[in-house]
Amino acid sequence: MVDWQRWRETVADQTQLREWRRDGALDAAATAAAREALGPAPDTALWRWFLDRLALWLGVALCAAGVICFIAANWEHIGKFSRLYGMQALLVAAVVAGARLGLARRGGQAALWLAMVLLGGLLALIGQTYQTGADTWELFALWAALALPWAFAGRHAALWLLWVAVANIALGLWADTVGSDWMNDERSLTLVGLFDVAMYCLWSIASMRWAEFAGHAGPRFLAAVALLCLSPPAILAALDHVAPEFRYELCAWLAAIAVLTLFELRRQRDRAVFAMLLVAAIGVSTVWLYRLAKYVVFEGRDEPAWLWLVLALLVVGEATAGALWLRRMDRRSMDQRMDHPEARA
Repeated sequence: MVDWQRWRETVADQTQLREWRRDGALDAAATAAAREALGPAPDTALWRWFLDRLALWLGVALCAAGVICFIAANWEHIGKFSRLYGMQALLVAAVVAGARLGLARRGGQAALWLAMVLLGGLLALIGQTYQTGADTWELFALWAALALPWAFAGRHAALWLLWVAVANIALGLWADTVGSDWMNDERSLTLVGLFDVAMYCLWSIASMRWAEFAGHAGPRFLAAVALLCLSPPAILAALDHVAPEFRYELCAWLAAIAVLTLFELRRQRDRAVFAMLLVAAIGVSTVWLYRLAKYVVFEGRDEPAWLWLVLALLVVGEATAGALWLRRMDRRSMDQRMDHPEARA
């Protein structure tokens, strides 16, 4: 993970140097000095390292998809016991392969990831073959519960991301099933979004102690899912013509924005997460400003045409300011790496 992060930063820095050299911001001597301070570009060994891991994880993902699609396509031609015993045999084979390869190695972790996917397929087969009348969310909840020890044993970010995805589906399906008088689609999305914010916080805290939580993949995934779940309810709350005094959707969205921003400012300062936060903030704030203007300034009457021009200019201004801020943050990070190249190791 450290090598991949160093590689990504080196590529970004070398690209930035070429742009500055092309624009005339740096002369040849300054460019050479900066490249020497940043270190060499990715070599053949790093490319081989990247392609090896990419092929491994793509391979296990395709194997999992192939097994599920094969059973689905040949459902009527495969007997009940053949389906169940065949899936169990594949599951046991994946677990044995993970144990033989060793869970400290990438191969063993990939095999365990495949076993986690096959576990879900096996539970789905059992539920489809022996109809018990149970709700769908119970299948995903049982899947998450049974896969949790494997995620602890594998100690890899891919295993934890798969577990979080299964837990998200279980929570969303549960919210859609229970209490229709107090739970609706907006509340379901809000509940799942807050769960992902909590997972983001736990992931960031765990990254300070355990290596499998290092890197940007986990926080970016959790932040993206949280914002995708929390932003639509906050926008729909602004478009509601008969709004109650307390808007829990907006409060949940504001709390998520505050927590994610605070963690990023104090921890990783990932520009990708900040970009997501800016996009969400621009979208939600623009809709709520429209609502404020329509129902407070114009008291519910038809809004004038110039209001849309003002909102468009506001969006352009916010996007420009956010892009400049992200660019300044990226340049500051690059300057720090140039001043302290030993921090890249």
